[in-house]
Amino acid sequence: MKSRILSISAIIVGLLFISNHHLGYSFGDDLFRWAGIPPWTQQGVYGFHLPVIAGLILLMVGIPWVSRMYRPRYPKIMGRVLIGCVAWIVLFPFVSEQVMYLVKYNASGISSVSYSKKGSNCDYRTKNETILADCQIHIYSYGNESQVAVRPLNLEIGGKMVEFERKVVAVRPRDKTKVSETFEGSVVQPDSPMSMSGGAREPGIELTVDGRSKVIE
Repeated sequence: MKSRILSISAIIVGLLFISNHHLGYSFGDDLFRWAGIPPWTQQGVYGFHLPVIAGLILLMVGIPWVSRMYRPRYPKIMGRVLIGCVAWIVLFPFVSEQVMYLVKYNASGISSVSYSKKGSNCDYRTKNETILADCQIHIYSYGNESQVAVRPLNLEIGGKMVEFERKVVAVRPRDKTKVSETFEGSVVQPDSPMSMSGGAREPGIELTVDGRSKVIE
């Protein structure tokens, strides 16, 4: 019985590590950050993705383990487990989204909103010595909130920190809203004019509701 529990647990945990939910990252990313370990070996989203590596190792151990134990009774168990894993990965984003709507249907405050990295981006430029971030970001309001304050996270350029303003934007309650906004940024302790251009996929965002903030890096 203990072996069965451990083998099935290895598959479930492995799937949670490699399956992205509707916000564009996995529970493995959250778990690694909670433990103080960066999910990626290089800063940002570069290098090796540690939760995926850990998840694949668990699946490579768990799937053959389960198959060996159940093959005498179910000869086709390996194929069915593999199909089940693929179905989990495909359906997990949709299921996780619907679960959040259900759990937080009447919720309000910062816990009822979140930011989806998937499909979000910011383009940075300068205009008349002002640093601008043209962003298209996706925000979920799972409950009653119809407004949320948003700002891109601070950006370091050439050793200088750019701090962006916060803007209040309208969102649809119990829905996903695509927000297109331009944010103005200023350099902390500037000593010379700056010029920049470029962009970032899946930028870090800070959300604020009723004075309480949530940072999604």
